Amino acid sequence: MEGVTSVLVTGSGGFVGRALVKKLRENGADVEEFDITNGRDATDFKSFNALKKVDIVVHLAARTFVPDAFENPARVYRENIGGTLNVLEYCRLNSIKKIVYASSYVYGRPERLPIDERHPTGIQNPYGRSKLIGEALCRGYYEDYGIVPVIFRPFNIYGPGQGRDFLIPSLIRQCLSTTSDTIVVKDLLPRRDYVYIDDVTEAYLYAVFNYKCTSPEIFNIGSGTSYSVRELIDKLQTICRTNKKIISEGQARKNEIPDCTANTDKINKAFGWVVKCGIDEGLRKTVKQAAAQ
Repeated sequence: MEGVTSVLVTGSGGFVGRALVKKLRENGADVEEFDITNGRDATDFKSFNALKKVDIVVHLAARTFVPDAFENPARVYRENIGGTLNVLEYCRLNSIKKIVYASSYVYGRPERLPIDERHPTGIQNPYGRSKLIGEALCRGYYEDYGIVPVIFRPFNIYGPGQGRDFLIPSLIRQCLSTTSDTIVVKDLLPRRDYVYIDDVTEAYLYAVFNYKCTSPEIFNIGSGTSYSVRELIDKLQTICRTNKKIISEGQARKNEIPDCTANTDKINKAFGWVVKCGIDEGLRKTVKQAAAQ
């Protein structure tokens, strides 16, 4: 977007937020960081009171771990929906007309593959539902107040700096462990579309600096290829030069989705965005960072 010089990034201390803030600053943006780690809570509107007006808001702040969402759904709904509402109110009160909203995979069990943005939504977990409600709030504030949202639906993001409880960091930690000769997972079968963090931040950069839209738009972000848990382990064992025994506990997650693959034709056409980092290169980079810690 021409003329953008200042960006508010909520969730700036999170996995995507840290990477994005770095890239935004490298590209000359004046970034206002907003995160619970610097005392700013998106669920508390008082946290927005001292903020100056910016050109555009990137709203990343959310609770994102699906298993935790099942354990404490009220917290997920309260924080993810309430935080989004406060961000939109901040935009309304400051006449900010652009917001980039981080949604999620919200399609549920696919009716067809690959999944495009016209695919029916059917998510079956509290986290995904909270994100869909956030999308509806964004559309509502567009219709009522003219705040135009760019909504991203990323599939499975991975890369250096991701929380240790997510699948790929957990697998890497087990591969690199010198105290165990096994890799234990709940289920080897689910297939997911994994997209590397640098490719994700490139999409955000384009949305911030270059993309012009006058009405809400939704974009998938994914690689277009899915991999099973077993395939990930095999790739990681090759990278780590290990040959550990793999143990599956055979525990399918509640409402498990067997396979999902993104159709990214829309963002390819609108942004010129393409995946630059394939799964093997991305895993190597992630392993290298983990091994150096």
